[in-house]
Amino acid sequence: MSEPSAVAGQAASGPTLAEELARLEEIVRRLEADDLDLDGALALFEQGVACLRSARERLSAAEVRVRTVLEDANGTLRLGKLDG
Repeated sequence: MSEPSAVAGQAASGPTLAEELARLEEIVRRLEADDLDLDGALALFEQGVACLRSARERLSAAEVRVRTVLEDANGTLRLGKLDG
């Protein structure tokens, strides 16, 4: 049997969007605490920026996929409710 592809929008080796958002929340909590030195805070900030960029890329890719699904045969984009 073949390996499942990244149909759900996640890379096989990377964290999910939910995991990235949870990591961002953790980073914000730690940065808001007063017990970090400058080097530790900068390292966390860099990790947070990387998580944010990755999450934005995932959301942009998801938007493209949704637009592709909603595009009808004539190439016209149908914007409407996603629930039916």
